[in-house]
Amino acid sequence: MLIIAVISILFAVLYLILVLHFIIGWKRTDTFIAADCELPDIFISVIVPCKNEAMNIQPLLLSLAGQNYRNYELILVNDHSDDATLEYLLSAKAKFSNIRVVDAVGCGKKNALQEGIQQSSGDLVVTTDADCMHSKRWLQTIATFQCSQPSDLIICPVLFSQRNSLFSTLQRFEFVSLVASGAGAAGVGKPILCNGANLAFTKTVWQKNQMHLHDEEQSGDDIFLLESIKKQNGIIRFLKSKDAFVVVEPAYSLNVFFKQRRRWAAKSPTYTDWQIITTACIVFGISLLLVTLIGLSFYNPRYLFLFFSVFVVKYLVDASFLYSVRRFFQIQKVWINSFILSMVYPFYIVVVALNSLLIKPKSW
Repeated sequence: MLIIAVISILFAVLYLILVLHFIIGWKRTDTFIAADCELPDIFISVIVPCKNEAMNIQPLLLSLAGQNYRNYELILVNDHSDDATLEYLLSAKAKFSNIRVVDAVGCGKKNALQEGIQQSSGDLVVTTDADCMHSKRWLQTIATFQCSQPSDLIICPVLFSQRNSLFSTLQRFEFVSLVASGAGAAGVGKPILCNGANLAFTKTVWQKNQMHLHDEEQSGDDIFLLESIKKQNGIIRFLKSKDAFVVVEPAYSLNVFFKQRRRWAAKSPTYTDWQIITTACIVFGISLLLVTLIGLSFYNPRYLFLFFSVFVVKYLVDASFLYSVRRFFQIQKVWINSFILSMVYPFYIVVVALNSLLIKPKSW
């Protein structure tokens, strides 16, 4: 009992310190506003991998056609789609002069991104997904930020759209916690997270780091790029601007959600950055601890007190963090939704982590 109590206190303290770093980093990061009169002269290559995205091509093109920043090219990479995606892409190419269509040779999203970047002409590369929606000031904000604060890698915000269901709400809250944690970590100079659905980097930096993107892994080029740039003391910043958001749909089923998260977790054994590893170990450790304490409480009710103590600490820390970012990420009912998420999160983390380590995901 004493050993478990000491472990519980240790992980509660470590988790508190970790999230406090995120909160401090978030508050240190200034909100960026790109003035309408500022139109920098940066040529941007927007890379979009497309696999069976026939239903999303038209909304994507409408979203990007409305950009008030025109100095860009759009490279759409068909990743061996077996629906009408390629036909839609070729049709779009005939209508818009700044669109290029690449029919990928290799397989997989990671390879599609690489082939698209290799054929790009921009000084700044911006990656996004075919199912994302973008504000009209999206590219202008990124370009202006790069001019005012030159960076090797710009982490841009991603948000799940709001749907009227508890499942989508919990996904939105969980994803906000990930994006905000990545922003906070970058704010204290220790970046650990980014998302390829909204990421910007110079092509020169990508070429220098291409060999470190772990081609043997099916995904993770975003985190591997961050990790490699970080090792070389490159400049990594979070773009704290609502105009820089991309909005994406949450998973429509538990099965799709689980497969996505397992795919994300499967590449974690390849990470070498100690800050990324430490963060993952603390989050997994406190989640495993809570699950273990529930199990032990069936044999000894005294463990229930330890469980509630750690649970309350974690809940208050998480809810306070989400409350501090609520306006930027447009989330509501923070305390109640954080409480619901806190009840399922430890089980979800443990199941996904163990599953990803024990079962190698199939190729896609």
